[in-house]
Amino acid sequence: MNTLDALAALRAMTVLEELSSRAVTRAQLDALGVRDALLWEKLAFTYYGATRYKKLQQAAREAASELSLDAVIVIEKHLRSLLRGASVTVEELRVQLCGLRGTVAEIDRAAATQVRDLNRTVKDAASKAYGKRALRGGKNTDGHGMRTFTVTRPEREIAAMLSHLTPTASALRAADKGLSHEQAMADALYSHIMGSTGEATNQPLAPHVVMAVPDYAKVLRREGDDTVFGLTDGTTITGAELVAHEMATHGFVGIYDPVEGPVDLYRNQRSATFKQRMLLAAETILCPVPGCTTAADFCQVHHLEAWKEGGETNIKNMSMACKVHNARNDDDPDAPPRHGRLERHPGGVLHHPPDGGPPRANIHPIRKLSAMGLLNNA
Repeated sequence: MNTLDALAALRAMTVLEELSSRAVTRAQLDALGVRDALLWEKLAFTYYGATRYKKLQQAAREAASELSLDAVIVIEKHLRSLLRGASVTVEELRVQLCGLRGTVAEIDRAAATQVRDLNRTVKDAASKAYGKRALRGGKNTDGHGMRTFTVTRPEREIAAMLSHLTPTASALRAADKGLSHEQAMADALYSHIMGSTGEATNQPLAPHVVMAVPDYAKVLRREGDDTVFGLTDGTTITGAELVAHEMATHGFVGIYDPVEGPVDLYRNQRSATFKQRMLLAAETILCPVPGCTTAADFCQVHHLEAWKEGGETNIKNMSMACKVHNARNDDDPDAPPRHGRLERHPGGVLHHPPDGGPPRANIHPIRKLSAMGLLNNA
């Protein structure tokens, strides 16, 4: 079998049926490095899982028998754009779109056109579509140190925004012949947002310094909002005293144990909730779930042992987690696993996958700069 034969055999319904029957598992696909393993698993449920629309589901499978996974993924993307109140249901439209043929790009355009025509007939379509406006991205950095965000707004507004930027971009290109149109438009957008100087008024930096528990000190107890350490000379010292020197220079000084994790945080003002969040954010930098790139600043505080299960609001029982993974976490350890759960281990917080496999860490390179990453790699 050559490459073309292998690709021809990799039809969407063949793969999704095997995923549905568990002949192939998501864990196996992950191990093979399949980027869309989770998405394929969701599609398997859509096309082979339990549904009230079995006849339409079967019709969609038959219509999609010749389609590739990429084509089916594109179709499902456009189905999510169908507004409530359209003349057809999502299940009915799925059958129609699965009957499209051509390249993936051609199917993409045809599906978009068909959904757009249906949405135009929906009452209050404009106001419903306006609810889809969004600005996404801006958190992943590439090898050049660059980031990307996308803006979604009504087509007329986007056209107006581009028209508004074009004169500035043209002036920039006239002054610098080496600029491409895309570069000039990017510079024009930045100058319009930041002002004529292109410089934003930034908030003063408040660096968070990571400090390991010294060899000569051992955590004894908590006293109010502070931590008391025992010293090898038989005396005791508070955490505030321990970091007094650093506090004169830095905004925040967090004390971390390489095994236990965050110990305490010191600042000029006391605020337990603020302290906990700052410690946890520096501990992980990102959401701890493997593959997640949400920065800790945009995460929620997550109880490792759920509050409803008796978990306490203390550092050892908490971690930062993005909104999605915080909501999906399997809080009840006795319930059937669905998405997995976060647990604290020596050296950091790990994710236990739902298939019972070994716990995994988020190995994004920036995690090496987290508090625990710095301590464990020291």
